[in-house]
Amino acid sequence: MTQNTQSIPNWWMYHGDQAHTGYIDSGSKINSANVEKFFKVLHEVKLNGSILSVPAIFHGYIYVGVANSKDVEGSNGGAFYKINIKTGEIAQTFTWVIPLDERDTHGFTGMGCTPAICEGKVYFSAFNAKLYCLDADSLELVWVTDLRYADLDQNQPVTNDMGMAQGDPPAAGWSSPVVVKDKQGKVKVYVGIGEGENPFLYSFVFCLDGQTGKVIWIFCTCKFEKDKDNQPNVLPGQVVRGKFPSGFRLYNGNPVTKGSSVWSSIAYDPDLNRLYCATGNPVPDGPLPTPGYSNGVLALDADSGAYQGFVQIPSESSYRPTDYDVDIGASPTLFVRKGKKVVGIGCKNGCYMIADAESLECLEWRQLLPYYQDGRQIPTVDPHPPEELQNELNPRIDNEVSNKTIGENYFGTYSTAAIHPGWERLFIGMGGPNYHNPSTGIDYTSTPFMRALDWNSLEDAWPMGNEHDPPRYRNSSPPMYTTAGECGLSSPAVVNDLVFCSTSKVSLYAFDIEDGRLLWQDDLGVQTGGYNGGYGACMGPAIWGDYVVAGALIYGRDGGILKIYGLCEE
Repeated sequence: MTQNTQSIPNWWMYHGDQAHTGYIDSGSKINSANVEKFFKVLHEVKLNGSILSVPAIFHGYIYVGVANSKDVEGSNGGAFYKINIKTGEIAQTFTWVIPLDERDTHGFTGMGCTPAICEGKVYFSAFNAKLYCLDADSLELVWVTDLRYADLDQNQPVTNDMGMAQGDPPAAGWSSPVVVKDKQGKVKVYVGIGEGENPFLYSFVFCLDGQTGKVIWIFCTCKFEKDKDNQPNVLPGQVVRGKFPSGFRLYNGNPVTKGSSVWSSIAYDPDLNRLYCATGNPVPDGPLPTPGYSNGVLALDADSGAYQGFVQIPSESSYRPTDYDVDIGASPTLFVRKGKKVVGIGCKNGCYMIADAESLECLEWRQLLPYYQDGRQIPTVDPHPPEELQNELNPRIDNEVSNKTIGENYFGTYSTAAIHPGWERLFIGMGGPNYHNPSTGIDYTSTPFMRALDWNSLEDAWPMGNEHDPPRYRNSSPPMYTTAGECGLSSPAVVNDLVFCSTSKVSLYAFDIEDGRLLWQDDLGVQTGGYNGGYGACMGPAIWGDYVVAGALIYGRDGGILKIYGLCEE
């Protein structure tokens, strides 16, 4: 490959760009005509820890971090790597320690986000709720700002540690930072920090100066008052102890909610100068509609953090009326549909929603989980076992019981959609984690691990066959509807006329954009094992020129493998 490194579009942050489109429209020759014969594994890079994120690629180098790194004593920390995409050689490494009592709710140390590279610097958040800035060339530390504990030297007054002494999990950094260079040439970094499993914690969106790491503004995503929207730099009195910098004010009342964390990467629109933040479930929780800025998309002014609007996932969109903890683990995607800028978002309740980017009016929504052709729910999709069956493996529950029992929907989508503007299509992964006793995260015989949607109607864009009830994609089986529990707990990526999708198997596939034919596949490794047959993760591929890169959590190899794929000469 002799591509000019400087001229190739970079996959420089989560899902490729600030709009999180997952789409590369130039600089790559990978397509349906050559992928079957000439697309190969070029390098396998062993990394000493689990890869829980999508890598970033910038000017020929891969930037990726791991959790529970073996490079740190006791695996109590993380490692960050810079890797030459052409040779597979590790150019630089950065490691840091995270004490055991600062791990995230799942027991992870290290990191699980996609870094962002801009103006010679690399930015990433870690499970200790710190935001790191490294030199992009040397990976030497430039600055670090603590977003869990007050860091007054960095103009950060928040100490968000309530409940930790009683064993509740700490606020953590899962959100992949979005980086913006404003009209004055100033680099700003935006990231969410919170924790939905701790009923005492608050959640925040932080804006930081990319040069220094000093906080510019903070927005609390836990709504304070029912009929009044929060203002930037107004902080709950519980999180500010002692003196605090000028420019901040305190709210000392009882908020409408806690929780409402921004888990995913914030999207940015330069035309409206707005941030779009997907929020999770509130505390206290329940079925939709839920109070405050929960389970929806919150829009903020990028300069000031001022509230611009909010839209919640429609309550009628849930697969079952008793779905709760519906949460949003995906990032918003911005694109132009029918001449209008829109924001799309997928939810764990199975809904995909499109809203007007300016007004945040809900324009379209669709439940992505299948129904029988006569409109009935499928008992094995989103089952809600009663209390006496909660600890059984895969209990058989009928619709009447599920619809009366409050339960979590593990079958919806945690995926950020990728777009193809020419075909006007969306591609979104289906299914959730595979470690819950009542369900394996997907009903594989009825549900594809990725949906292909017409973005105007949200109807299926690939041919459907009626040989089964519910109908299946005609050209995509196998691999879809084939392997028990295989789900798309990941974000697809689109290049030319191909969509790449990774799964929990742990596999990577390339499908034809037009009709869903499988054209290429590779297994990254073996699942780690678990109650329901195995657990693995590949959170999605990144694309740069004639290369595709994917990392995974697999069995062996200290949990982590990075594969570099590319076009080979005939």
